[in-house]
Amino acid sequence: MRKRVFFISTERYSDFNSMIERYEQEMRKLFEEKQKNSGFEEPVREVMEPLKNVVPVLEIPEKEPEIKSEEPPKILPDGIGNIIVEVTTGRGAVPLAGIDVVIDRLDLDDPKGRQELVAVLETDQSGRTKPVPVKTVSRELSLVPGNAEPFSTFYVTASEKGFEPVKSRPVDVFANEVSILKIDLVPKPENLYGGVANG
Repeated sequence: MRKRVFFISTERYSDFNSMIERYEQEMRKLFEEKQKNSGFEEPVREVMEPLKNVVPVLEIPEKEPEIKSEEPPKILPDGIGNIIVEVTTGRGAVPLAGIDVVIDRLDLDDPKGRQELVAVLETDQSGRTKPVPVKTVSRELSLVPGNAEPFSTFYVTASEKGFEPVKSRPVDVFANEVSILKIDLVPKPENLYGGVANG
């Protein structure tokens, strides 16, 4: 039994352009033969001319750099803190009841820097106000680079007839904590020594 041997063309081309030229020649031959069989005698050159203008471009697409999507800045939730104001006189020796206490904070939306009223209170028999819950920044703010103040500042004013008023005393409030501000009111000179002014 004879073995069949198949010969495969191993023709090589010096470059891609020579391969295209050979392809054009083969196509021209086939087209001419088809023309002769069909009786169509239009010049082959005009039909094949556009092929000469085709320049094969083998482009390897560059790998686009991976764009890491930046995570949106984390919005820290507001925390809640509490303020208690303790008012005394005599360097903390005597608690004062019925003192008017006003708590406010700077209005950040006001370009003139006016203050926003938070609460108006009155001290009880122990000289204290009831706890006032206020919004403050989250404790997580201290973990964010560039933020050094994980608290909000409020301002307290205490006044009572016969005493020198205390205005806009600052108190820093942290989330989940109670901030106690102690204020010692000083009697006005005319109220010293049993209500007789000295001098």
